[in-house]
Formats: sequence, C-alpha cells, structure tokens
Amino acid sequence: MAQTAPYGKWESPITPESIVQGSISFADLFVDSVNNNIYHIEPRSEDNARYVIVDTLSQRDVLPSPYSARTGVQEYGGAAAVAYGGTLYFSNSADNRVYSIKAVGNAQPEPVTPDNPKYRYANFAIHPFWKITRIDTPQTVVTTLCVINTTRKAVFPLVAGADFYAAPVFNPSGTKVAWQEWYHPDMPWEGSVISVADVLVQADTILVLNKTRVAGELLTKSVSYPRWVSDTTLAFTSDELNGFQNPFTYSTVTASTELAIPESIKEDFGNGKFGAFTAFRDGRNVLYIVSLSDKKGIVQIKDFPFSVASRVVQRNGQSIVFGASKSDTPGGIFSCTFSGSSFVPSYQLLKSSSPQATTGNEAYISPPQPITLYRDNKPLYVVYYAPKNPNYTGSSIPGEKPPCIVSAHGGPTSMAAQVLSWGKLYYTSRGYAWLDVNYGGSSGYGREYISRLAGNWGVVDIQDCQDAAKLLAAAPHSLIDGARVAVEGGSAGGFTTLASLSVAPEPGFFKAATSSYGISDLVSLAQFTHKFELRYMDKLLGGTPQEIPDVYAARSPVNHADRIVTPLLVLQGAEDKVVLPEQAEKIVNTIIEHGGADRVKYRLFEGEGHGWRRAETIKEAVQLEHDWYDKHLL
Repeated sequence: MAQTAPYGKWESPITPESIVQGSISFADLFVDSVNNNIYHIEPRSEDNARYVIVDTLSQRDVLPSPYSARTGVQEYGGAAAVAYGGTLYFSNSADNRVYSIKAVGNAQPEPVTPDNPKYRYANFAIHPFWKITRIDTPQTVVTTLCVINTTRKAVFPLVAGADFYAAPVFNPSGTKVAWQEWYHPDMPWEGSVISVADVLVQADTILVLNKTRVAGELLTKSVSYPRWVSDTTLAFTSDELNGFQNPFTYSTVTASTELAIPESIKEDFGNGKFGAFTAFRDGRNVLYIVSLSDKKGIVQIKDFPFSVASRVVQRNGQSIVFGASKSDTPGGIFSCTFSGSSFVPSYQLLKSSSPQATTGNEAYISPPQPITLYRDNKPLYVVYYAPKNPNYTGSSIPGEKPPCIVSAHGGPTSMAAQVLSWGKLYYTSRGYAWLDVNYGGSSGYGREYISRLAGNWGVVDIQDCQDAAKLLAAAPHSLIDGARVAVEGGSAGGFTTLASLSVAPEPGFFKAATSSYGISDLVSLAQFTHKFELRYMDKLLGGTPQEIPDVYAARSPVNHADRIVTPLLVLQGAEDKVVLPEQAEKIVNTIIEHGGADRVKYRLFEGEGHGWRRAETIKEAVQLEHDWYDKHLL
C-alpha cells in the first residue's frame, strides 16, 4: 500500500551496491573491418578496475587478467584498441605497451612495441598501424602520429609539429590518410584543422607526402570526425557556417569542400558511418541518414528511441552498431539495419547496460524533464528529475516541497545528457529532486552557447546553477524547496561547486555540497595540469596567470574559503594527475584554519585517479554523500 513520508526519508531498494552492479559501462566499441566481428571494452570496477575487451556477440572476454585495455593519452584516455583480421591490438595500462592477441582461442597477449613506459598509444588505424604517441610528462608531452611495425616491434615517426593529433584514418586503398590536429591555446572544439596527405609505403614503415589542409581554422572554426566515404571522398563535421557541427565532404579529385546536406541545420552532428549521423536536439540525439554523394539528401529517422547514441560504427552494408543510452530504461550496445528508400530502422539489442541484478527496480525510474528557463530572454537549459517511488504518494508533511540536489557537470564545456543513471535514481527514489544544469558553456547547444563561458568560468556557471534552482523553486514551476538545495560536481563541476560556496555573490545559498576531485586553486591548476588542458583556462578565464593574476586570485575558491559557511564534503583520488590532491587539501585546511572543522569532511581514496573506478570506492563515495545530505540538508 502506498504511504507517505518526508521527502528525502523514503525507503528505497536502490543501494550503493546496486549502483555498482546495476550498470555496465562501455568504454569503447569497434568492429573488425575484415570479418565484421564486434567488440567492446567494459570497465570492471570489481576486478581491480580492469578494462576488459569483450566479444560482444558471444559475450566472451577476449582479454585475460591482469591485462587492461586503457590508455593515458591526453590523461583522459580512450580509443585504446582496434581489431583487424581476427587479431586485436590494445594499449595496456600497466606498462603503456601495445599488445596483440588472437580473438579466438586461449592465446596470451604479445607486445608489439618496445618496453618504454614513457610512450602512450591510442587512436589506432590499420595500414599496418598508426598511433598517436606521447611522452608521459605533464606539460612537455610530444604528441605525434607514428607507425608501429608489428613484425619488428618498432615505432617510426610519421607526422609531427602540431600540439595535438587525433582521429587518423586511411582511405580504403591505403593511398591517402586524413587526421585532425590543433594547437595551443585552442581546445579541439574551438579551433582545429583536418588535413589529408598521400601515403608512400616502404619496407619497414610508411611516409606521408603532400599534406593539404582540408578544413578548419585556428581559434575560430572547429572540425571533427574525419572518415573516408570512398577512395577520393572524405566526410567530416565543421561549425564554420552556423556555429553548429554540420556534415561536410572533401574531394581529393577537385580539392573542394562542400556542405553535405541541402542547408545547414542548427544542431550539432556527431560521428557517423556510411551517412548515419547522430545530432543533438533539445539535449537528446536524433538520427539522420545523409547522402554523401552529389545528391545531398537527408532523412531523419523517425522516433529514434535513444537519448544518446555514441561510437557509431559501420558493420556491413546498411548496418551500424552503436552504444546507446535511454532515459527511462537501460541502454546497451545495439545494431541497426536500414531498409528501403526511407531507411526504416530495425534495432537489435546486443548487450544490455543493466545486468539481471537490477531487475525489479524499473518502477523507481524517474524520467528526465528537460526545461528551458529564461532570464532576459536568454535560455538556460536544465534537466529535472522529480522524486519517484511506487511505495510513496508524497510527503507526510503538508505542503512540503522536495529538497533538491543541483549537479554541475564537468568539462566544463561538456553537457549533462538525459540518460538513465542509477546514481541519480538513488536520490529521487528517496524523495529528493535532482537537477542537472547545462550552464552557459555547455556543449550540444551550438558555439554561441559554449562561448558564454569564455572569460567567465567561475561567474556564468555558478550564477546559472543558483538561478536554475531559484527559478524552479518559484512560480510558475514551484517544483522544489528553494531553502533546501545542495550542489555537487566532479572535476570542473567540483570547481563550480566550490566557487558557488566561496566566490559567488550569495555563498550561503546552497545548504550542503559535495566536491569530487574538484579544482580549488586556479593558479596551481595552470602550473601543474597536463598538456591537453594546459591552455584551456586562457579561454575560460581570459588569459594566463601572469597576464591576469587578479582574475585567477578572485575566482580561486581556496582564496575565499573563509566565506564558506555551507557544510562541504570533499572526495579526492590520491593518484589524480589532472587535479592533484593538494588542490583538495588546500581548501580543506583553509576551511579548518578559519574555524570550519565542523562543516567540512575530507576523504582521500588510495589507488584512485581522476574519477572512481573501484567498486569499493564508488560504494563508499555514494554512502558518504548521502549521509552528508541526510545530516545537513534535511
């Protein structure tokens, strides 16, 4: 029988253990282009945080223990493996070497690169192999494109000179290669270039000749996702026309670039295969089929059932595979085959993101409610999750509104997607409201919205998070209790959390807070951060610490910790190379020095880096945060 209880005090079967067990994440997805076999990489938090390559269709682990297919390229990693002709090649996290292993049988991995842990490899392309390589020192990393001769187990340089490289791809005949590159102070979504070059095959390696810039421009235009449609046609996306990433093609025959659709669309297109592109609309993905020939046709797939689809890979003919999330049911890895001139889709689930352990909790899923709020006729995008529990009809306190947890995403120019999250449902099933704020600077809404954060990090984000909660608490929404709002975030979201308590005009607005591996000292971050984000703050803050020292000082939460009156929980990884533990310890110690020992708690997790990978850490972090809100928010 349905009952009532104060919001935040509802009993729920969603536990820290079920969060760990209730969702399988997929770090990557790739297809063997020779035999069409599908593989994915699963992070296993309960197996020493190992990243395991899995044969998707047979559900068989290909990678034996203790090997882990994870790379530290650009600190965040990704693209750690590839398959070709029944052999898999992967970057092993323990020693940074690349290994090969047969996909069938019980063979052990064999190294194909020299034993030199200074080099990290990722973003593989076949011919016979291409890799991005970097020397592992935080700010002096040399990023290059290189060739690995898997027979000689030797590495040869290929392309160098840019600060960063990504997405190398050969045309079908192997006679040309394309790649993305960019330079400081740009991030790739701010200014980047796609280049094409001829390929000359030699006995032990390959050379590139006649490099040509295809598209993009430093500082002002970004380009992404190069891929070959044919031997002479390259497809990619660019934001040069309207500030949104739209699909383009480049002909090596005519050396010309043109929009691949009849007219530009104000939606950010992502990676696509054989003309299947995802794009963001209202915070969710839609799916298009784009004719990459001269016809320039475009068809939107009706009723695309996924909120986010990623890692779209062509399998054969008119078939793709992709990882996908839904907002109200578990997602997973899916295949899709299109038929007819209208491209009627047929979806097949290959691997669910939710194991059997979570069966029975579907009634507790709170669906996302995207809301566009307005101030001065300018949009602010949020996603609201209401309290939901089938055993409760509401609060036992007349007129009570639910307490709310405001979540500031990381990045800071990423976005909070509308995907099923047992971590959020842990709270909504207990009677909390949850609010994801896609503050100014978030991606998915075009270049102009991203540019709102330029020079304003620590201003726009904290104002948007506070305003979002205030607007939802007030009429006509009246969804939450504006006097009981917490804020939480990790990394850049942790900075927004800390700044909201210290730098903000109303530092006491939030009544509880959790910072996970959050930034507290912007000068320290600029001094010690890794190369990929070394000049990120030049754009976010408006210059370097030497050029604008007053701005760095004014927006660093550690300098204003004496203003923190909100109870603060600080969680940190001991091996974090992105945000060093000293960042957390500085602000905790400063709060304590100013008499705040009773309103701050610090937990350092040994063996963890920038984000939680181990099951025990995840469970403890969830419990600590819940206990903190139970004590200080309710």
